[in-house]
Amino acid sequence: MTENPAIIEVKNITKRFGDLTVLSGVSLSVHKGETVAIIGPSGSGKSTLLRSMNHLEKINSGEIVINGETMVSSPKGTAEYVPEREVRRICGEIGMIFQHFNLFPHMTCLQNITYAPQKVKKQPKAEAEAEARRLLELVGLADKADAYPGQLSGGQKQRVAIARGLAMNPAVMLFDEPTSALDPEITGEVLAVIKKLAENQMTMLIVTHEMGFAREVADRVIFMADGHIMEQGSPADIFERPQSERLQSFLRSILRT
Repeated sequence: MTENPAIIEVKNITKRFGDLTVLSGVSLSVHKGETVAIIGPSGSGKSTLLRSMNHLEKINSGEIVINGETMVSSPKGTAEYVPEREVRRICGEIGMIFQHFNLFPHMTCLQNITYAPQKVKKQPKAEAEAEARRLLELVGLADKADAYPGQLSGGQKQRVAIARGLAMNPAVMLFDEPTSALDPEITGEVLAVIKKLAENQMTMLIVTHEMGFAREVADRVIFMADGHIMEQGSPADIFERPQSERLQSFLRSILRT
């Protein structure tokens, strides 16, 4: 997909928490319409990488470019961010779905989805509500517009969270282990929504422990360990022809569980 423009470009980024280096010289590009899955053991830096792209974590050095605009670079060796207002505007191109749904409990599903478009993008209420209903239908919850989060299952809450993320019309969606807080029997309904987005050419970067899903849906799979990208390639490359002992060991441990 390299003929498509890069929506996200991460160049040689490093992130430390005190003396602990959690990202060490990580570089990757995600292109328009591409679905990229990131796999790897706990503590490998997967979530920190995603959070760095959305300015939820500040990097120590390197460069991050979102949809052609530089958010942070390191001309003198340490990270220098553009002004905060510019950071917020650039990050407006990114939707992010977390492990936990972070819905407003006192708002209906419709209100949760329309809040940011009205508040941030000044979208007229009727227009925001029409789009929210379309998105609720997309995620299979057209009948839950007036329900409150407390009346929903975990899978339904996560699907509302996805609709809320899509309501801002982002250039890319980031998913940080979107099913890890869900019971196994309802994981499938969330993965089905993400698969539908992939079929619709939504640009997505997904940190996941669902290997079967990564294999089926991703255009490219990235394996991270110890703060590095150790290997990347097509799902067939990663799952059927792993090159490094580190990836082979990881896949053996996953298959045993």
